[in-house]
Amino acid sequence: MLNISLSILPVFLLLLFGALLQTKRFPAEDFWPGVDKLVYWVLFPSMLFYNISKADLSSSVLPSYTLILGLSLFTVSVLALIISLMNRVDRPTGTSILQASIRFNSFIALALASTIYGEEGLILATLGAAILIPCVNVVLVITMVSLHGNKNGKSLSSLLIKELFKNPLILSIAAGVVVNLTDIGEFVILLTDITGILARATLPLVLLAVGASLRLQALKSSPRLLVLSTLTRLVGFPLCIGIGCTILGVGPLEACVAILFGAVPTATSGYALAKQLGGNASILSVFISVQTGLTLLTLPVTVWFSQIWFGYNLLLN
Repeated sequence: MLNISLSILPVFLLLLFGALLQTKRFPAEDFWPGVDKLVYWVLFPSMLFYNISKADLSSSVLPSYTLILGLSLFTVSVLALIISLMNRVDRPTGTSILQASIRFNSFIALALASTIYGEEGLILATLGAAILIPCVNVVLVITMVSLHGNKNGKSLSSLLIKELFKNPLILSIAAGVVVNLTDIGEFVILLTDITGILARATLPLVLLAVGASLRLQALKSSPRLLVLSTLTRLVGFPLCIGIGCTILGVGPLEACVAILFGAVPTATSGYALAKQLGGNASILSVFISVQTGLTLLTLPVTVWFSQIWFGYNLLLN
């Protein structure tokens, strides 16, 4: 497990370095919000587009991934809603518990897949992200609008379409699938070359930006809801994925990469959605910060256990 910890450590050191730069206001007060926009609108979509346009979408693992990740998402969503009902929390807090439980930090997941499992791991993680990102957004928008009410007069379908079609990650996934499955790839070779260059620059800057977005002072708060949502996210989600991979007989590498989506912390982007659709943004910021800090300890254990469970370590020997 020491080797796993050493592999993961650089990822978290970059996160901490980003947080340090933000606290020192380096290189400028308004620098990191600009980087967040660059990452969200340009760099990460470029990486998703490039990897999906080059991926083997006829791979036999894709249907299994879809079923495993989809059912795990549904199971954890139900569990998060049960936690909210049992603790009799208000609806905004309930949807923030849901976000903390089912959202995943795709930046960290792909960085870890690349660091631990190499290029093949990154491709598998991109496929997993392509499945989960749209599904998570659909579940959250439907749930939040249903529970909070429609305050702006728009129908649920129009809100859902708006959220999906303005999401650059979803759009880049869709574009990558189109290029992959059609014969237009040779006509957009310049685009794939450019996005390939951007993709290589993405992960280090993404990790710095994620670290800079954390609010470390939030770590002072650790209520009961924090413990329950964190257990659901960092224990329940990877366990569901692991059980699904075992039942469907997914290969060791594919299973270990899939489990990363359950093992990483919730996404920092959940804060913006909570603000927009009436969730409890303040408590969600605590969930985000604490989960990110805890995964420094839990991720090596989860990765090590998944490799033992699926015999990935035996595959290397």
